[in-house]
Amino acid sequence: MHFDEHKNRLDPEVTVLVDKIATLTNRISSSDLPFIVALEQWRVESQQTLDSYYHEKRRNFLNSRLEEFNRLRTSIKELIRMTAATQENITTMKTSINSIEKELTQVQFNFRPLLIDDNLIIRCTQDLLPFPPSRREIELTDCSYAVLASNKQHLLVHREPALCLLDRQLTIVKETQWPLDDISDICWSSILNRFIVVNCKYVFILDEKTMVLELFLSSDAINWIRGTCSDTTLYLSTEGIGSSIFEYSLVSSSVLLKEWQSPMTCTNNEWIEDLKFHNDFLGLVIGSYTNSDARFELRSSTTLISLWSIQLEGIYSMYPIRCCSIIDHQWIVVAFRNPKIFHISKDGKLLNTDQHYRSPSNICQIGNDLLAIWDRKCIFLQSLF
Repeated sequence: MHFDEHKNRLDPEVTVLVDKIATLTNRISSSDLPFIVALEQWRVESQQTLDSYYHEKRRNFLNSRLEEFNRLRTSIKELIRMTAATQENITTMKTSINSIEKELTQVQFNFRPLLIDDNLIIRCTQDLLPFPPSRREIELTDCSYAVLASNKQHLLVHREPALCLLDRQLTIVKETQWPLDDISDICWSSILNRFIVVNCKYVFILDEKTMVLELFLSSDAINWIRGTCSDTTLYLSTEGIGSSIFEYSLVSSSVLLKEWQSPMTCTNNEWIEDLKFHNDFLGLVIGSYTNSDARFELRSSTTLISLWSIQLEGIYSMYPIRCCSIIDHQWIVVAFRNPKIFHISKDGKLLNTDQHYRSPSNICQIGNDLLAIWDRKCIFLQSLF
């Protein structure tokens, strides 16, 4: 081929490359890049954590000194009233007051600098599936209910006969007896800083520090099956076809805010198998009597209008199907019968499937980097990176 002919053939391709570089260069200056959006969200959450730590330390420091001053003030008033002050009393009080004054004005405190690990942010790909063999697992008892939920550091599971708090190594750090026959679901409330445990008739709040259960809701007429939390709201779905969704306030003494009924939630031949709140949206798994397939939908948490829907083919909707949101607003769905794991993009596209697990019946994310998968009599940990 003549050199000029070769050059003429390549010129359009070179032009396309130049234009592509220019377009991407311009986009770099925008603030809507996925990495920049995620980085900003991480910054805000990190700042909230730091502010919370600061306010807690500040409050504890000031309150402890104020309590001591109040104690001394009360003692002085009592001595004056009884006209029983002695030199020893006065000397003791002077010593206490001088000690607090010195601590307030002279004592130095060492503050360790916050160190940022370069590995805090790790590049994640969409090629999560199939998962590699897990190196961390915990065995369950035969009668354990397949429920689990997490906050940033801990995983709460039912390991019959107890509710067990696990660390990121799946070591049991605390546990408490579960007093009822069944558990329908568990979720975490960031505003209450508590786990919420759902029974078909009762909803409890569990403090992970004390492992004490407190009754939050009860109902004689409704059978609850699933629960999830936004920042201020608890969403509960009902058992059976034509499922309803109830919204309860988490900041106003469990006030009922709204009830969504069929056909807004699902048709009379369908039911809500699972629901999870994420980023102002609800992820819903819908089962059906008309066929063996189920579907996963992303809906507005305020209107229940569907943004997109994807069929989960080749599974049996009569058996448990659970979902959870993961990094970059993606979703994982696990199906128990004809076992399968679905990885779904944030815009409703099926990215991949995995049939490695035997009977996956539940899943949740721990922190930013781990998935806990309930499979038969074990819970496995999988890395998201």
